[in-house]
Amino acid sequence: MKKLAVFTLYSKKGASSNYRAYIFKDEFEKNFYTQYFCFWNDKYTAEYMWNKKKYKLKIGILYLIGAVKRLYQLYFIAPQFDVVFIQKGVIPKYKWTMLEHLKRQGIRIVFDVDDAIYELKRDNSDRIAQKSDAVICGNETLKKHYERVNPNCIILPTIEDTTKYEPYWRQTFSKKIIGWIGSETTIDNLELIVEPINELIQQHPEVSFHIISNTALEFTERIRNSKLIVWSENDYIRNISDFTIGIMPLKNNKINRGKCGFKLIQYLNMKKPVVGSPVGVNESIIKGNGITANSKEEWIDAFETLLYQEDRYYGCISHIETDFFREYHFQNVSKKLIEILKS
Repeated sequence: MKKLAVFTLYSKKGASSNYRAYIFKDEFEKNFYTQYFCFWNDKYTAEYMWNKKKYKLKIGILYLIGAVKRLYQLYFIAPQFDVVFIQKGVIPKYKWTMLEHLKRQGIRIVFDVDDAIYELKRDNSDRIAQKSDAVICGNETLKKHYERVNPNCIILPTIEDTTKYEPYWRQTFSKKIIGWIGSETTIDNLELIVEPINELIQQHPEVSFHIISNTALEFTERIRNSKLIVWSENDYIRNISDFTIGIMPLKNNKINRGKCGFKLIQYLNMKKPVVGSPVGVNESIIKGNGITANSKEEWIDAFETLLYQEDRYYGCISHIETDFFREYHFQNVSKKLIEILKS
């Protein structure tokens, strides 16, 4: 059995590392002897990264420790493996990739990226992509960028294990709950739907808005009939099941155009119709699974259509059960990933 080394940016508690690498752990281990190596530890992911000014010194110490460990892993451990899978980066903000010696030894290098990290300062992802045998991109925008330095780019969406959602599938058309899931890093996008939801609720006071997150900032005060449901690993899937529809508003900027639409995929895994901004990959995911909306009027119209037109609502669910699951089901995506690693 071949050996696979998985180098992630975060531990399993970091969303991007979890959903692009750790989620496939069982599938990896069926096909490879597998070992994981993360750069940032749980303490950073759970606490430090949310208040970088307060923990600046501790983050600096963790960075130095992580960099030394990563150098040791790359030069003394990685050469013992047949395939190296790099999720998002080698050493954050470090210019050099340290991958040349692995290339010389014939080790297959696969680079995975799910955000427009090339827009960040001191990013070296182009260099990593150039040294890799294959680049896995979360959407077409990322693929177009990295194809400039590596022609072997493949799109694989960010997904979640569909089977975890199946026990919670249920009809919630009568509940009239609009839902959003996310973190403090993306919650500012809710600015786009404050007015639309408030105007909708003025006409339909039975509608409520649920925010699943580590914080709601001021949005529970600004949006009528809204409440914060604190995200937890054990409960977030069950809490999504309460939604009638899920939303993904996105401000139109370079970072958001590189997003992989993961919120939409979570709602759709629960067979909930969606409304989202037509930014980046959102439009291609939504298709017949919901409605795209730009202006305030479009958001209100989309809400009223999916919350009150039963035929349209269940038509979206039928589309989810056929087209969406064919492309985004966990088993289908994991099979493609294993094929890329083995190529």
